[in-house]
Amino acid sequence: MTGVSRPGGLSPEERTARAVIGMPARHPELITRKPGRVEWQQLAALCSELWPYDEYMAIVTVHYQRRPPRF
Repeated sequence: MTGVSRPGGLSPEERTARAVIGMPARHPELITRKPGRVEWQQLAALCSELWPYDEYMAIVTVHYQRRPPRF
């Protein structure tokens, strides 16, 4: 999640997404934007600590081999 950068308020997509998950309207983070470079690096570091032998990637690979994603 990234911080709010729009001074004019929330987009309709952001409002809808917040309503779906029950997030307060005045929460300072956005959920519809991609994380920045530093946040991706932090996530990658956390994942490597939690799954040092890449078990998560194996689970995801097996899942998508059984049922390919729809675009």
